[in-house]
Amino acid sequence: MKQSERQSRYIGTKTSSICLAFISFYLIAPAVGAEKIGINRAPQSLEEQSTLSTQAERQEWVKTVLSERFNLSKESALHTTSEQQLHSFKIVAVNQTHKNVPVVNSASRLVLNARHQPIYVLGSHRNIKSTEPATPTLNIEQALSTLSIANGADVTSRLVYWPSPQGHHILAYEFEGEFTTTFGYALSQRVFVNATTGRELDREPLFHTVMNRQINNFSAACEEFKVKFPLIPPLTDRVEARAMKTHARTEGSAPSNDDSVETAFALLGNAYEFMDTVLGMDSIDGNGLRLNMFINVHFLKGMPTIQCYGDVFNAMWMSRKQSLYVPQEGLNYIEITMHELAHGIVSNGSNLEYSFQSGALNESIADSIGIAFRIWLEHANKQTNSTKIPREYWLLRMPSGPERDLADPSSLSFGEGAYPDHMNDFLNWPIKKDRGGVHINSSIMNMAFFLMANGGQHPRHPSTSTVTGIGLYPAVHIVAQAASKLLVQNANFEDARFAYALAAEALHGKGSKEWVAVHQAMDAVGVTGTWSPPQEVPEPQPVPTPESESEPSPEPTPEPEQESQPVPQPTTPPPKAEEPLETNDRVHTSNNEADNDQLVIILILGSVGLCIALLALFKLKPAYSRSESPKGYSAENTQINTSMGNSAASLNATPDNLAPRPSKQQKGNVNNSGSEVHQQASPYYLQSLEGNQKLNISSYTASKGEGFVIGRSLELVHLQLRDERISRRHLRIKSHSDYFTVEDLNSTHGTMLDGERLKAFLPAPIKHGQLLRIADFSYVFKVS
Repeated sequence: MKQSERQSRYIGTKTSSICLAFISFYLIAPAVGAEKIGINRAPQSLEEQSTLSTQAERQEWVKTVLSERFNLSKESALHTTSEQQLHSFKIVAVNQTHKNVPVVNSASRLVLNARHQPIYVLGSHRNIKSTEPATPTLNIEQALSTLSIANGADVTSRLVYWPSPQGHHILAYEFEGEFTTTFGYALSQRVFVNATTGRELDREPLFHTVMNRQINNFSAACEEFKVKFPLIPPLTDRVEARAMKTHARTEGSAPSNDDSVETAFALLGNAYEFMDTVLGMDSIDGNGLRLNMFINVHFLKGMPTIQCYGDVFNAMWMSRKQSLYVPQEGLNYIEITMHELAHGIVSNGSNLEYSFQSGALNESIADSIGIAFRIWLEHANKQTNSTKIPREYWLLRMPSGPERDLADPSSLSFGEGAYPDHMNDFLNWPIKKDRGGVHINSSIMNMAFFLMANGGQHPRHPSTSTVTGIGLYPAVHIVAQAASKLLVQNANFEDARFAYALAAEALHGKGSKEWVAVHQAMDAVGVTGTWSPPQEVPEPQPVPTPESESEPSPEPTPEPEQESQPVPQPTTPPPKAEEPLETNDRVHTSNNEADNDQLVIILILGSVGLCIALLALFKLKPAYSRSESPKGYSAENTQINTSMGNSAASLNATPDNLAPRPSKQQKGNVNNSGSEVHQQASPYYLQSLEGNQKLNISSYTASKGEGFVIGRSLELVHLQLRDERISRRHLRIKSHSDYFTVEDLNSTHGTMLDGERLKAFLPAPIKHGQLLRIADFSYVFKVS
């Protein structure tokens, strides 16, 4: 899709909300503080003046004061788990238990200043809602028996409270190890099993695709074992062990005769140096962890584990084994190697969950660090004062061509469209589709990183914030420190905004240009969060001293005069514009309040007029130029009510209303007066995600004959959607005794259910809450 077309799709639908936000800003801005925005998203400012000099004091403070701040019940407790230093700040990791059982994804970071006083807390804790018994019904062996464990694989376990998508917590067993799939592949995963019923709740991958060194030649071990077939554990582990034992290049060992081994060994040496000099880290964990790398690995299509043969290009970081896997060809793309090592920085630090926004954030951090490593090594020759970076160095490369573009993400396509580079383009994919879009939505944060480093305006949204660039190396330093020490496991993009800002504050000071650049870049890509730009404080003007007529001085020396008058007290007050401004965020009062109020009223009235003009303008545009879903029309040619605040009308609630089909002569008598038709509500409907429209589905029609048909041709359907992308007969929804089905009718632009394209004329079950995409328009199927 062309850039201009993509922009125009969002203008119409966003105009009303922008206008409301614009007006609201002037009404509520004085009462809003940057620390208070969001629900536990912005860092909460702590006014506690306690001095916590020892670990014991910090643990006791967290257990009592911080627990009380989050209003936790007596059954929940907070515990400190680790501590790290970020310049003068001390970062304390805090986890939660309920009835002495760990709570998954309930973590925070407590930040202390140089005086050991708590100043911020990032993340959140809340009381646990659970109807589960306090003790498990199943023991570990019974729960584990429901899973297929790879032969010889080690599995760790613990009892936890797992957060369900519905908002309550379930008592579950958490297992980490290698488990076989239905296709026989063994994957390193974290699996949650209900401790009462034995039902599997969730699976998370423990591998991520795309100076104590060890390089292990995997292909040499494959040749020794004479492997000619696909590998599955435990044979994979045996080949890995042989590579580490007899085909390894370690610190102090003799050079290998294999050029690829020596190339990889030198590459890891450069990675160590980069992390030390640029990221301020001693290896990926900050404590000198050995970098373990398997090279000359292969990948087969359809098999995610490493193999002895295959020509699919891939690279992988496996957190359980703290190991990196790269094919020989991957050594030519050094940003890929650093990308995978950056996943190690995350897994040893914030351990971001690999799904949805936290997973996309994980990928963006890896892209940013990987790209910065290549620029530092290949372009700047390990210098950190390079300012002009050629355009091609911002590409994440693959043998097939550029995979992602940090300078202009939307210039590349991922197969279903351009990569998103703004929150307006965020793709709400289901978990089974790229873990919720982790490799796609990451490009939004990639765009923010590029703007932080280079400055300027968003390439497709030039009217947004103009960013003051801080340079590549300060930007990647901020990102790496936040990933290692500040982010929590389920952090989203807004959490990252404030974690990056806090890292910038720790490294450069609050209100510094680096701190400002973080917020400007996040504004530019539409990541939510409010902040207060630092106010410039003008220097007070020196009090003029009268010159002596008898002793004229052609070169006055003002500095001694300032020393003699440290606090100027002029007899005549200086002009108001020259008074120094306060630097805090309080709302100030002055003698000009009445003038300010008048200015606010004028701005509001002007905004209202501008909004009316914009709305009138976009009303004239054709429907296909907007992303708003098309209005629905019933077979009686009446427009369905879509006004906000009123329940949407049912098409036709009775068989009598549905019986007649409009003739071609009747088609010309469509009601275009704009009047709304209020009809009886239906228990089944499609809720638009791109507007406030409800499309009601007649339960009677859906249960009879061919079902409830939706399309563009009024004579052939029960519900008409007037848009050129909708086919004449697009899809049908049928009601059965206890379930519904949806069927694509060989439409041109297709029908998708939870991100999966439906095959024509093949009905698929659809449930309450599932996402239905009709051509380019998204709806949620709901049963009230």
